Amino acid sequence: MDANAAYGNGAITSLYQRIQHLYSFLPYYLSPTGASLPTWHYYFEVTRRCNLRCKMCQYITWLKTTPAKTQSEGELSTEEWLDVIDQTNRFSLITFTGGEVFVRKDFMTLLERACSKRRVHFISNATMLNEDRARQCVELAPKRFGGRGFNFLGTSIDGTREVHDVIRAQKGAFDKSIRGVSMLAKFRQESGKKAPLIHVNTVIQDENLDCLSQMPAIVAEAGGDVLNLLTEMRSFDDLTVGHVDPGKFSKEDIAQKRIDRRRLHAALNDTFAEAKRHGIEVRMPRMPYEEVLNHYDQGYDLRKFQCRSIWFTLYVGSKGGVYPCFIRKVGNVREKRLKEIWNGPELREFRKRRRQGGFALCRGCCELEYDAKAARRLDAAPAPSKPEDLASAARSKTEVSRPMDAG
Repeated sequence: MDANAAYGNGAITSLYQRIQHLYSFLPYYLSPTGASLPTWHYYFEVTRRCNLRCKMCQYITWLKTTPAKTQSEGELSTEEWLDVIDQTNRFSLITFTGGEVFVRKDFMTLLERACSKRRVHFISNATMLNEDRARQCVELAPKRFGGRGFNFLGTSIDGTREVHDVIRAQKGAFDKSIRGVSMLAKFRQESGKKAPLIHVNTVIQDENLDCLSQMPAIVAEAGGDVLNLLTEMRSFDDLTVGHVDPGKFSKEDIAQKRIDRRRLHAALNDTFAEAKRHGIEVRMPRMPYEEVLNHYDQGYDLRKFQCRSIWFTLYVGSKGGVYPCFIRKVGNVREKRLKEIWNGPELREFRKRRRQGGFALCRGCCELEYDAKAARRLDAAPAPSKPEDLASAARSKTEVSRPMDAG
């Protein structure tokens, strides 16, 4: 079976990825200073607090060790977030994420402001997506995709009821999430709207591999549209990430989980077959199928991948920290405006540095883009005597990332 032909992105996913690719093409290749076009996609991490304790969460250590009463200290206020939303570019896309967004009591206020101005996507575990919120979310959706308003919902379900509840460390979490997604799908159908499109995120991990093929049926039954399979990323297990130069980490520093290659191949192929039977789109990482298997086997070669994300995406953390990605802080919205940070010296230098090659911390990131030309060159070249896992030795040895705050 040709596994690469077993899945294909739908029209909306393909359009989104083409826009990303084209938007970043000229600055990525032709900007010697590292400057880029205006931000196109914003990620707003409105909180790191969460009502679940998922095993694979990058913030699980922080959630477990930080007292609940102090987790919200320093978070941007409602007024500060509204100001950040107002700073976004006219034709941009806003993604709200966490933590769990609904832990913030003012989240619907933030969502309404964003939907009145931009195209909006939010990621939630849906356990707190009650009937009133679900109905209001559909009311905020545009009549057709691409208009201002709530276009996309992303929610995470990692397996069958029993498996999901174990991974999420809360009995009943599966039923709560399914109930939230189903209500949203019901109100969407009643409204006659196509939006919001509902994508279910599932992290491929050893704990859910035996039930992965059941996910398309679960998505279909809940009223979802897309099964988004994500690679597991363990870079944030080291608490110094974000506080030190990202170039100090090697492949050996990251305890990436391994899965038997044949077992993973069989599970994925069964999942593709079930998705076709249930009419569910399967979205995979932007790489050939063999590289997905490599990730859980010996690991893939980062020199075969580009990072275009930092040329069109900007993250704002819960305490105002601004990042091209969470391994490098470049400012804070309490000190500078987003436009000033976007092409400021810190971010321009990081873009130039990252363009030279990937960091070991990047492995598993869903924003990586496979570079077929680079892969062909590497495959044709003789094997080096001492393979480099990080970027070329020409990378600056003096730049050090600023400490990353809790947001």
